[in-house]
Amino acid sequence: MPDLAGTQARFAAALTDAAAAATAVDLFRCDPATATRRLAIYRGNVQANAIGALQAAYPVVRRVVGDEFFAGLAVHYARAQPSADGDLNRFGDRLPDFLSAFEPAQDLPYLPDVAQLEWAVHRSHYAADAPPFDPATLAAVPPERQGDLRIHLHPAVALVQSPWPIARIWEIHQPDFEGEFAVEPVGGGQRALVYRPRWRVAVRPASPGEQAFLAAGSRGATLDVAVGRALVADPGFDLGSRLPVWVAEGVLAGLDLPP
Repeated sequence: MPDLAGTQARFAAALTDAAAAATAVDLFRCDPATATRRLAIYRGNVQANAIGALQAAYPVVRRVVGDEFFAGLAVHYARAQPSADGDLNRFGDRLPDFLSAFEPAQDLPYLPDVAQLEWAVHRSHYAADAPPFDPATLAAVPPERQGDLRIHLHPAVALVQSPWPIARIWEIHQPDFEGEFAVEPVGGGQRALVYRPRWRVAVRPASPGEQAFLAAGSRGATLDVAVGRALVADPGFDLGSRLPVWVAEGVLAGLDLPP
């Protein structure tokens, strides 16, 4: 009796590897020519699904490199990083690292960071909801204890830092963008804040202080520690002026006072 696990492994390998496909025709109970045609149908479906999943997660990367390049990229990625999850929404999680070593993309050194930002956008789209932040929770805490509050970011929030102007690159490649299609060099790179104010994910540049504060908060820092980190990054950081912005954007999910 054939080994089921071995048969499944051979069939899975044949879906992405041409050499394995050439030796897998015996898996079909038919003549070799018919088996080859049937296997080609399965292989075509796998490639189409891979391309479709990556197109959904990385529309900006696709617009940057063009449809033909992107289709080839998707096929190479699928061969190198076969899906290990039944949910195709998670299929592209390793594309940023893959692009860093993908020889045909080396002329676009910013592309892996753009992909990292796009994956954060993709994850933000599917992130859980959270109740709106109520500023009254801050006012209800005695002033001498407010520095001990711990910050909770909305599950859809992400921070991405890059030596490239990735937030601008993302912006100008949006379907509804109508401004000047130009990217200005950004000294020291760009920090991008990913958030979901309502139903649509948004991306904008974050200031050094804002990045430091929110990054500290995402790691469970207290308000005092987070403000201290922000002031080191930007001596002009003002928490009072940023809080209303973050509340309006849905960046903050809440504050709690540890016992």
